[in-house]
Amino acid sequence: MPGIGVDEFLLFCDRTIDGLIDAVARLDDDTVNQPPFDGASSAAQLTIHALAAATYWCEHEVAGHPTNRDRDSEFTASATVTELRQRCADTKAALRSLGPELESATEVRGPSRTQKPLGQPWTTGACLIHAYEELAQHLGHVEMTVDVLINS
Repeated sequence: MPGIGVDEFLLFCDRTIDGLIDAVARLDDDTVNQPPFDGASSAAQLTIHALAAATYWCEHEVAGHPTNRDRDSEFTASATVTELRQRCADTKAALRSLGPELESATEVRGPSRTQKPLGQPWTTGACLIHAYEELAQHLGHVEMTVDVLINS
């Protein structure tokens, strides 16, 4: 089976981030910050978290850049739809700018503090798959949140 290259990885990240933009654009600035029920996260919070997680895994774990990510604040954040669109555009640009570093990475550079995937140590490939996994799973989460808010 041929390997998956960074260009394909970035293409799918772009498409999924575009899906986040499309989903939050269905809401107004107040509703995008409204959780669908008590204890849930808003579409804005989920979008901010998905973008931050993907960036963290690529920028820190694979490329070895320092991080000051505050994961907890992602779930208390708020943003307008316009601000979310900009965050999405900024994330796409940031991931694309990392392309050469992602392509040349041969080992995980950041000290992963999460559970090992499939009982194996983290590899650069596993980190990239996980970065995409964060985007994809939270796109579905955002789409469901938007549907609930619109239909309630």
